[in-house]
Amino acid sequence: MTDEVDAVVLSDEIIGELSDEDPLERTVFYALDEAATKLDEQGAFEPFLIILQGEEMFIEELEGDDEEEIFASARRSVFQMDNIAEAYVLTYDGFVDLEDGPSDSILLEYAARDDATAKVLAWLYEQHDGHIHLRDPLYSLGESPTMFAPADDESADVDKSGADVDKSGAEADGSAADSLADDGD
Repeated sequence: MTDEVDAVVLSDEIIGELSDEDPLERTVFYALDEAATKLDEQGAFEPFLIILQGEEMFIEELEGDDEEEIFASARRSVFQMDNIAEAYVLTYDGFVDLEDGPSDSILLEYAARDDATAKVLAWLYEQHDGHIHLRDPLYSLGESPTMFAPADDESADVDKSGADVDKSGAEADGSAADSLADDGD
């Protein structure tokens, strides 16, 4: 799945703010590493969802051919494991539109059960000579409704694009500024 994140404004770097002491944040690092390894070895990766129960991880393959189907599949998986799920990490491939053009990105959304919103992150990368070069730092794209929140209609489109991103191709209304990005206003 290639997911377009159009006209976003990158927030402050966040790598230094994550801790591998926290099980959820440790799983964020695991998911980023898995995605980067598959990108480097295979040139692509399928979107995946990790459900956390304490220290235990359940990795789910997601069904669907397009963005809406993938997010609906992730939401169903979180819903089906609701009685044991304490947190989730959703990882997918896409790109972020920057001032100097689009940048391929590993995109990641994560939340704990009691979080009011999910956090959305982007790890920019470039492909050179069959390998990827990850660009530091890891950026925050803002927040998104958590998949633990009840869906109004299971058949409705599931918008997981976050406050600062709009996957429909329309301009997003970002609030945090970074010299790399165009706010699209």
